[in-house]
Amino acid sequence: MVIGLLHKIAKNSLERPNVVLAVVFFLLPFIFSIVARLVFNFPIDFISLAINLAKEFVFWIASIGILFILIKLIKGAPALKFTGLLTGQSFIQLFNFLLSLFVIGVFFFLFPGFFGILSNVLQNQQFGDAELETVLSSLQAQPDTILIAGLGLLVLVFFAVLLLSIYLIYLLIQFAGQGSRKQNWFVLILWLVIIGVIRMFLL
Repeated sequence: MVIGLLHKIAKNSLERPNVVLAVVFFLLPFIFSIVARLVFNFPIDFISLAINLAKEFVFWIASIGILFILIKLIKGAPALKFTGLLTGQSFIQLFNFLLSLFVIGVFFFLFPGFFGILSNVLQNQQFGDAELETVLSSLQAQPDTILIAGLGLLVLVFFAVLLLSIYLIYLLIQFAGQGSRKQNWFVLILWLVIIGVIRMFLL
């Protein structure tokens, strides 16, 4: 079911690009970050958020541009549109947004009161022995079995989202014109290496 949905997303994105939808999906994690900070009464540095948003936007456009060039060079794909790749890749931002909601929900269950404690620490801009003891006491609110199961579920869902995101990129490459499976994997691996290096050394 999930795999079939990813196939539909990739095909529809390439055939009917929607730049507005892509930008909305891209902004979702940042909007969620601001809303979460307001809800939990965390301090907000709007200048830092604006800088991070600009950096991520440039990286997002550049990463799609690199993927577009690699597909053109290796597979040809004369009908491929940049906006199609942009639309398809933006669904990864939607996945990340849903993942953030899930993480917050699990943390609420596992560590009740943790965000309130963290808010007080951030507002007071100090973290001494008393604050550490309070945080640790909140982490011990659930039995070990529930904590292990909850954290294990978080790790499992995180890797599932990561694999689905990579597979979506592969599908975009596969449906972008004619080409062999080896070409598709070569484009994917090369793209992952390039954006990994950019992320590690330039951002």
